[in-house]
Amino acid sequence: MEILQIVIIGIVGTILSISLKKESPQFSLFIGLTTGILIFLFAAEYLKRVIQILSQLAGSAGVNTGYMDIVLKIIGISYIARFGTELCKDAGEGAIASKVDLAGKIFIAVTGAPVILALMEMIQHFI
Repeated sequence: MEILQIVIIGIVGTILSISLKKESPQFSLFIGLTTGILIFLFAAEYLKRVIQILSQLAGSAGVNTGYMDIVLKIIGISYIARFGTELCKDAGEGAIASKVDLAGKIFIAVTGAPVILALMEMIQHFI
């Protein structure tokens, strides 16, 4: 049960981080960031499986794979940007976190533009 391993890593990382916060704030921050990255890497393996399953389903349903790829990229950008934002917040850098969040939103808008344009063309075709 991999979720059990992830939870244990999270709990141990939290306990270590809290224990070291007063004596060594820098090391406590390092423990927190490392724990977060480990959990993200663990979960990323499962995200690959989800992407493969969604791609297979889209292919079976006859969905345009180009659009499906764009949607999956947007989901990936969203997860990565959120993860980066939360790491910055954990480090006490709220200003940097908001910039990472903004950059993620811009990348999502740019990546999703072809889908929006195709949708607009489809609407114009029906009107």
